Amino acid sequence: MDKRALPPLPALRAFEAAARHLSFARAAGELHVTAAAVSHQIKQLEHWLGRALFQRSANGVSLTPAGSDYALRIRDAFERLVSTSCAVRDHQLRPVVKIRTQFSVAALWLTPRVASLSRQRPELEIRVIAAEHRASGAMNADIGIYFQRGELPGHSQQPLLSGPFRAYASPALVGRGRDLRPADVAMLPLLHLSIEDRGWPSPGFADWFEQAGVPVHGPLPGLRFNLAHLAAHAAMLGAGVALLPQDLCEDAVRQGSLLPLPGPALPAPHPYMLMCRTAPEEAVAWVRDALLRDATRPSL
Repeated sequence: MDKRALPPLPALRAFEAAARHLSFARAAGELHVTAAAVSHQIKQLEHWLGRALFQRSANGVSLTPAGSDYALRIRDAFERLVSTSCAVRDHQLRPVVKIRTQFSVAALWLTPRVASLSRQRPELEIRVIAAEHRASGAMNADIGIYFQRGELPGHSQQPLLSGPFRAYASPALVGRGRDLRPADVAMLPLLHLSIEDRGWPSPGFADWFEQAGVPVHGPLPGLRFNLAHLAAHAAMLGAGVALLPQDLCEDAVRQGSLLPLPGPALPAPHPYMLMCRTAPEEAVAWVRDALLRDATRPSL
């Protein structure tokens, strides 16, 4: 016999019901067939297995030892089948909202917010996709959070995150930082944000020191990162001072992982925009509006 061959499935269903009720008649009522049909299907299963599953008598039926063991195994398999099928059905019926954004926005700003939204509406499935913004082609998501790049037909683009760049460090590196002056920052390890895509420049420490009136000469030493969340993570570990977008650091400041240092706030060259279809479905509109509301709350 082929090891992958299945026993007759109607017979399995009849056996599971009869074993649960210990009655062919009650199993027949549950399955909307006759007791004779249940008896026939169980005999078919016993023939397939090569052993008796029930002992039959004038007083009714009872499971044989083999039947009792088989019933336990079958019941577990049926329960897994039912739970798996329900999960697939429910998954297909749940509204799905896909949000596509730049890596650092996903790591530092979006993740805690979608976690909160998921708790508010657990029937939604929110998918976060961290990916670069493609200059052409469809957005392939319900919501996008990127720098503005040309027109998106059928979509609106609303400013979401436009806060300035500030200097941040771990309290472990600078203590409370209240007495720290910009000139003191020049003596600390620096963590530079070096964007590889030259189309999206960001302010650097040379700009920050110039605005602070601190003379610096030559290239500034320090580690360099091409993504804001990498520089932020290094700063949280006490590796140095990072110049980062304020909006992306608010949660870390609130949690005490980062401390904003005294000094200038440099305007962000490009705001992050929320991109969405002009007339989205209800679930997408709800997530969009919640993110926009969160972004307009007063900064720390």
